[in-house]
Amino acid sequence: MADRFRRLRLATGQLANLDDARGTVVRVSRGRVWLTQHGDFADHVLDTGDAWAVERDGRTVVAAQADSLVDLSGPGAANAFVAGDELTRRDRLANWLAATGNLWPARRRVPYF
Repeated sequence: MADRFRRLRLATGQLANLDDARGTVVRVSRGRVWLTQHGDFADHVLDTGDAWAVERDGRTVVAAQADSLVDLSGPGAANAFVAGDELTRRDRLANWLAATGNLWPARRRVPYF
């Protein structure tokens, strides 16, 4: 049986969940991700060019610390669930506006005379 392959495009802060994906290889083509797996006390940070194999079944979470491209190959690649994929364009725009709204300089209040 041929390995399955999937490329995920993750925005900063976006999560991908891999369930029961033992043997799946996670390779970062661009960006940086934080990775944790069920039952493992150690977390892993992968930079561009790094690869890591899921060692056990259960949930594995991949969180983008920067805009990232992540390649998955192996048994869990096809079933990876990317949180936020179900958002509509309107929801994404609202989230973006809320995030960038914090970058505007604060208004100073001037008393009336």
